Order: sequence, then structure tokens, then C-alpha cells
Amino acid sequence: MPDNAVVIGRVGALAVALGVGAAIAGAAGAAAADTSESGVGGTQSESRPERESPTSGEADARSVPDAPASGDSDPVDAKPGAASSSEARTGADAAVHTRTSSARLPRTLAVRTADRGELSEARDELDDEPDPVPSPADVAALTALGAARREVGSAPSNAAAAVPEMTDRTTTQTTPVAAASPLGTPQQLAAEHLAQRIVGSLPVQLARLFLKAGFQSAAQRQFDRVGGPDPENLRRLDAAVDAYAMGAAFQQQLLNSAEPSVVMQVAPPHTWYGQSVGASRILYDNPDTIYRFMGVNGASSYVIRGTFADLDNLPADTSFSVLTGLTGNTAAVLTKDQLVIDPDGSFTITADATPAGGRSNHLQLTADTTIIATRNTLSDWAHQTPMSLEITRVGGPPNSLFSQLGGFAIPGIGPAVVRNPALTTLVSLIPPLPYVPTLLRGTVAAVIMLLGVQREETYMSVATTDPGTGERIDPNVLKDPARNAEFLATQLQSAGYFQLADDEALVITVRPGGAGYFVVPVTDDWTVTEDYWNVQTSLNNAQAVADDADGTTYTLVLSPTDPGVANWVSTGGLNQGTISIRFQDLDPEAASLPSVDARLVRLEDLPAQLPPGTRWVTADDRAAQLVGRKAAYDLRFAPYPQP
Repeated sequence: MPDNAVVIGRVGALAVALGVGAAIAGAAGAAAADTSESGVGGTQSESRPERESPTSGEADARSVPDAPASGDSDPVDAKPGAASSSEARTGADAAVHTRTSSARLPRTLAVRTADRGELSEARDELDDEPDPVPSPADVAALTALGAARREVGSAPSNAAAAVPEMTDRTTTQTTPVAAASPLGTPQQLAAEHLAQRIVGSLPVQLARLFLKAGFQSAAQRQFDRVGGPDPENLRRLDAAVDAYAMGAAFQQQLLNSAEPSVVMQVAPPHTWYGQSVGASRILYDNPDTIYRFMGVNGASSYVIRGTFADLDNLPADTSFSVLTGLTGNTAAVLTKDQLVIDPDGSFTITADATPAGGRSNHLQLTADTTIIATRNTLSDWAHQTPMSLEITRVGGPPNSLFSQLGGFAIPGIGPAVVRNPALTTLVSLIPPLPYVPTLLRGTVAAVIMLLGVQREETYMSVATTDPGTGERIDPNVLKDPARNAEFLATQLQSAGYFQLADDEALVITVRPGGAGYFVVPVTDDWTVTEDYWNVQTSLNNAQAVADDADGTTYTLVLSPTDPGVANWVSTGGLNQGTISIRFQDLDPEAASLPSVDARLVRLEDLPAQLPPGTRWVTADDRAAQLVGRKAAYDLRFAPYPQP
């Protein structure tokens, strides 16, 4: 742990720098405010000091991922066909080479499945208090990593496992699947390891108490028409608070945008590589979506590289969103249809303060940019896989205490520093701490949690409140889709909440219109999904049976009790909860927009309320349906089946 004098000295120096910088910014305030984003970006890239160039050996050690084991292939640096890449790709690679040759920048993040050395090294980089000797959990993790590496072999496609998959919703077959998930990178595993340490810190545990009281108070207000949260939802409150705390622990790690990494969060609990990771899902998480986040700032420039392993089975939707501030408003987005992918499945995205200017795969960062969020939405769990992904910072001010403490993400201060080159240089003079103590990380995570009380109520109100009048709406009402969440700029949502007896059902009719994808998921009062891998608490358009051959209409039955319908969306034991139906892959040329309606019926009256040709299933059919669902879900964390 660093000496107190070091911590106090550097924080004090940063405070002085900010004070001097405030005076500078005040003197030149009008000029700074009028500077365009593109002009600022160009000026900053020239005037901000970079780190000193490392020696040749140091550059090799820090900027090149560990060499893969014999037969392994790097999906980015050693991909076939690199010599025939497009001009935009060549230009991006040339820019990376030019900048990294003159500045000591963070190492490139590997996207291969982790092995023993990579996990150990990544943990050493992220852990603020590394264990002096391996703990039993570490030993188990390393043993599992080695076994997985031997079991997986060279390329995922060479090691296939057979899992049952539902076809025609009633029969099973075996399908070859990839043996290793691209999500299990060394950086992801190390981030999960550190997040668990952060959530155990005293500040986070204290913030938990405040968050729990705030969530419960918000639910009492938002669900007042049904008497507030019912006993089952109150039972799930602790789990929701724990998930929010885990999410905050991941977000804290993203704050240093000078050393970016790709972190999967808003994720279900999972066990792999010898470690069990708690849930971090919040705010209407989509069971079909893999969420990954990268901390960035408008004073720096970045290169994002990724690879789709199977171009014949791309995710139903993929997006890269530039988010700003603490609320996550969308400033720019790169959609599936805009993303240029090379013939080998790889792609390169550049991100900085300059406009695209005709360049493909470019994201413009604003002064208040804090995060780039990526989403892979998988409608066919058995065949669609998430992309591999890595990020490298290729330009900008050197890492500093200001960046390490999340200064670029502080409202008002961060944007002011980005807009003013002199202020950027000033705050960059104080170097970062050798490592960030767990207590300090926990304190920052606790602050993020406290901000979550208002945010959670805002998202509850999406389901319970009419956006036009501000009045509470009745349960079991779903309106036509709209854009009602600030960070879902490329999606439409139809939100509401349900109140159902055991012998009641909500019959939902979905007309996708110009949407290539939709999903009907169940969330509790705290806007969190439950066990959607073992229970059918969600259905998307690839999993459901359409009412007609053209797929223009789908009828789904949401109920606590299995009605024997193929298109059953289980409430997962809830009689009260929330719904946020998502529509993605929207066709801007489509003549019709998606629409939704719902009606409350008794189960005994259900057959008369369903369209002709509705598919019914037996108990054996349902069991087979759930077996296929779970096996397909397990591919996200392959080669580790989940509980």
C-alpha cells in the first residue's frame, strides 16, 4: 500500500493544479467555450505531452500481447488477409503505429481465452493489493485455466461440443458449438476478481444500506396503485442491491480512461475459470444482450478492434454507443448496418474528438464523453456468438492521478479539462498512484451506488408512469413502443408492469413492423431479470412461434402458471413485476412501426383468446424446450456449464 505521504502529496498537488487551472480556464472561458470539438481534438493531440518513448525491449514487453500457445491464433494481429485490408483500415493501423512509436501507451488488450500466465499478469495489473501467495481460489482458477486451455486446443472451431437445441420448438437435435467463449479474456477475469474485492469493502457495504432503503422507498411510490412491492419482490430486494453494487464496482474500474479496457457487465451471475462472479445486471437488462463497456475521454484517441467468428451467424444486433456524463445520454452511435467488417470477420473502429469526415467505422468523442458501450444482441443463442473485442489508447495526455481518480468523468470538471489544452497539461503533471487502494476504489463505487437511487426510480417510472401526463398508469397495460430511455437511442421500448393472480395471464400481441428483432422479458419491481437460463422468462422473435408464415404478428402468454402454450413467458414466480419489450434492428425505410397490445384473461378462458393455429406443448415438450434453452445459454461462458 502506498505511503500516506505519497497519497496525500499527490492528491494535494492535483488540488493545487485544479485551482490554478480554474483560474486559467476563467481567463479564457469565452474562447474555450466557443472552440469546436474538432478543433479542440486537433490542438490537443499536438500540445498534450505524451509519455516518454520506451526502449525497444520495454515496448515489446508492454505493447505486444503474450505469444499464443502453439496453434493458437490471434483474432486481430495475426488474422489472414491483413495485407488486403481497406484503405480506412490501413490508415487506422498506420496511425496506431505512428503514435505508439513516439509515446509509451497502454498495452494492447488480448482477446484470446485466458491462460495461466495471462490471468496472473492481468490480475497483477488491476489488483491494488495482490495476494503475497496464491490463495486456494487462485490455485483452483489457474488449474481450471490450464485444463481449459488444453481442452480447447488451438481454434474454437476445432473443438466442438454437442448440445441439444430446439428446432420446431418440440424436437431436439445436436449442434456443434464453439468450445471457448470470446468473453473470457484475461482482463475480464481480472476485473471480475477485483470487483468482488471492491464490493466487500466497507464503503460499499455502508452504501448498500442506503441503496436498499432508497430502492424500497422508490418502489412504494412507483407501485402505489398496487400497494407497493409485494412480499416476493421484497425478498428479491437484497439481490437487486447486490447486483447494483457489483455494477458500481465494474464502473469504478472504467473511470481511468487513460488505461482503457473492455469490461463485460450488466451480466448474470456466472462461474468460470475457478471463480464465481455475482450478478451486475440492472435497469431492464436484456437476457439476449452481451453488454461491454470501455472508459474513454474526449482528450484522447482510441482504436477498437474486434472479430466476428462466424459471418454466417452474426448477432441479431450490434451497436457501439458514445455515452456522456453520469446519465449515459447517447452522443454518437455506430450501428450494425454502418459497421464495415473485413472478409475475415474483423473490424477496426477509431474514436477521437474529430468528425468522421467520410471515414467508415469512426466514433466522434465529445468533451463530456465517458463511456463507449457495446451491445451484441443474440436472438439465436445456439448459433450466434458475441464478437471478440479489444481497445487501445493511441493518443492523448499521459496517465495521471486526475485520470486515475476518474477526473474526466466528473461533470463540469472533466469537460472543462478536455476543452482547455493548458488545463489538460496542468492536471497531467501529477503522476498516478502506484496502485489504487481497495478502500479508495470502494469509496468511489459507493458514490456511484448513491447516485443509483434516483436513477433506479427513473427507470421504475418508465414502467409505472405515463410519460405525457406524469400520472401513474394501471397494471397490465402496454403502450406502443417509444424511445423512453436516454441511452437506448437505437431502440424502441414498450414498458409497463403486471399484477397477476396465479390463474391469470396477460396475452400480449406483438407486431414487429420494421424491427428485425424484439424480445419480451420479465423483470421484477427492481427492473432486474431473474433466472432466464433455466426458466423461460423471456422470448424473442427467433425463439417464439409467429402467428403467420410472414412473421407479422406474434401472440405470447405471460403468466405465473404454465398454460401449455409454446409462446409462454413465465413470470419466474412473480405475481407482480415489470416488462420492457425491446425492438431493435429497426428499418428506417419500413412503412410501419412496431406495435403492442395486451389484455388480461383468466387461464380457463385462454383458448378462446388465442389465434387459430396456436401451438400447444406437453410437459415433455416444455422440458425439452428448457433443456435446449439452458444448453444454448451456456455457450456464453463456454467451456463452463452454468448452475
